[in-house]
Amino acid sequence: MTNVGMVTNIPRVLLVTPQPFYEDRGTPIAVRYVAQALSELGACVDILAFPVGRSVAIPRVTIMRCSNPMHLKQVPVGFSWRKIVLDATLLQAFRRLVHGGKYHIVHAVEEAAYMASAICPPAGQPFIYDMASAIPMELRRNALFATGLIQRMLSVAERWVISHASRVVCSSGLAGYVSHQVPDARVREWPYPAYAERVEHSRVLELRKKLNIPPEQRVLLYSGNFAAYQGVELLLEAFRLARRTCPELTLVCVGATDKEYAAFSAATATEDQIVVLRRQPRDQIPVYMALADFLVLPRVDADNVPLKLFDYMASGTPIIATRGPAHEPLLDESRAFMCDPTAEGLSSALVRACASRERSDAMARAARSYAMEHFGWDRFVAFVRTTYIDALGEARERVWQSPMA
Repeated sequence: MTNVGMVTNIPRVLLVTPQPFYEDRGTPIAVRYVAQALSELGACVDILAFPVGRSVAIPRVTIMRCSNPMHLKQVPVGFSWRKIVLDATLLQAFRRLVHGGKYHIVHAVEEAAYMASAICPPAGQPFIYDMASAIPMELRRNALFATGLIQRMLSVAERWVISHASRVVCSSGLAGYVSHQVPDARVREWPYPAYAERVEHSRVLELRKKLNIPPEQRVLLYSGNFAAYQGVELLLEAFRLARRTCPELTLVCVGATDKEYAAFSAATATEDQIVVLRRQPRDQIPVYMALADFLVLPRVDADNVPLKLFDYMASGTPIIATRGPAHEPLLDESRAFMCDPTAEGLSSALVRACASRERSDAMARAARSYAMEHFGWDRFVAFVRTTYIDALGEARERVWQSPMA
């Protein structure tokens, strides 16, 4: 049973996300999508997040933040001591809110689901595990968590969380992993919405001029964070190789932090055909995508599909991507130029993409067609609705009068 004493005719959701909210990066964007869908379905949503990020206005959605005893201003992507500090205060706030007894269900993102597995069952509170990535596999990149003993302990903990969740909703490509961990897990994969925003040509010309890219140059765009698993250094090496055959290429990399911008700018200072830019507002990214002749996804070590891939597919621009679980759930040789995650493999794919406009255009059309068929906003909202109704189980009787049900 769920907690008693709540208003039952409107679904009430506690969405716990151990990230800054809102920021223009993967998981916060996904959380915003979910909150927006729940709002459209008539639910009231409290988002509990880190005390970092900016507010966004969504009807029936309230943003709450855990405490910030060290007055932290930012939290980097991935594991860090800052995240540990804020996870501790998030746990305290999470426990307090659940014990308040006013929610029908909890939606716990990433490591917040580990907190939920301890907090929610004793309170009779169902929870959804939103698995953006497999935490044991993510932490394996850090030497502190790479040993066999630590990995076994993390896997045991992960199986416990999956087993106690009412529903697991994961990034594309992870359902098989979840089922391997817990064969009877109730798991679905997110069909995130794909957007293809129309951009005025004048804005594209203005950006090209601002970046000093000659009209005859063809633009290869990387957009995203510069964490090691994204393969940006691999991309630079591959691009230099490809330029020997395709001198008409210019590489634009968007998304560096100030520190990364300084490092990568210094490393490419003598190469006019490589442009490195700091992180840009999300509403500016469509202009960069419209500038691009090719979009590249050079990930080398990741198990989850990046959120930007949905938009890339909808853009109608040819995609070049490394093989592996981060891309192959949605891409194949008919929808993208696929390659091994090596400098030589990626360089070869860049050359192949440049060599045939007809083939590139056919792949771009196929990717866009697939995205438009499978990843529309209405389909996403319907997915959220059925996921929540299923996860509520017997408790859905309590909210049967709600728009969601």
